[in-house]
Amino acid sequence: MFKNLYNNLFSHYGDLRWWPSESDDETVIGCILTQNTSWKNVEKAIAKMKESGIITLDDIRNLPVDKLRELIRSSGFFNQKSIYLKEISNGIINNYGSIECMKGRNIKEIENFISGLKGVGNETKESIMLYALDYPVFVVDAYTFRFLERYYGKKFTRKEIRKIAEEEFPDVNLLKNFHGMLVNLGKDFCRKKPLCDSCFLRDSCKTGKKL
Repeated sequence: MFKNLYNNLFSHYGDLRWWPSESDDETVIGCILTQNTSWKNVEKAIAKMKESGIITLDDIRNLPVDKLRELIRSSGFFNQKSIYLKEISNGIINNYGSIECMKGRNIKEIENFISGLKGVGNETKESIMLYALDYPVFVVDAYTFRFLERYYGKKFTRKEIRKIAEEEFPDVNLLKNFHGMLVNLGKDFCRKKPLCDSCFLRDSCKTGKKL
């Protein structure tokens, strides 16, 4: 169902090599910081963390929470996010030792573990599993829900979207790029107020065709 859509998106965006980070630890950090904010604000926070030498989950674990709050202030909701970063850093290191040691384990074990961490909802869990741990789990976010409803003219549940995507794209890199392309599409064209007139998918989109 999504294969033709993927090809059309790929013709425009190509391989985005999404998620933008320099390490798996940075990816996990970004997954927490990006909650309820723009990626530009996340980049500012991560840059400030790097300037202070805070680049791993172990660094976060050993950093006083008041200092962490100041470093991530630009990401918004910094009081909550500092607690979430501490929780996930402690949880991963105490239970597995590192992100690397989590890879390749039973997918249900990892999913249940991540789901039990404070501040980790479905989207954050899926992002960590796909981008940091390389599990074939599709990320369903607000961009995805909004675009697919407009494009196909019907509402999908999270379960439906994941099932279709994960069955059609068993390759982890395809899942990463599919999600990355949908994020970019949501920012470039399929915004809250869509820019259908300039969208390259207009002729194949049920909503675009009506306009």
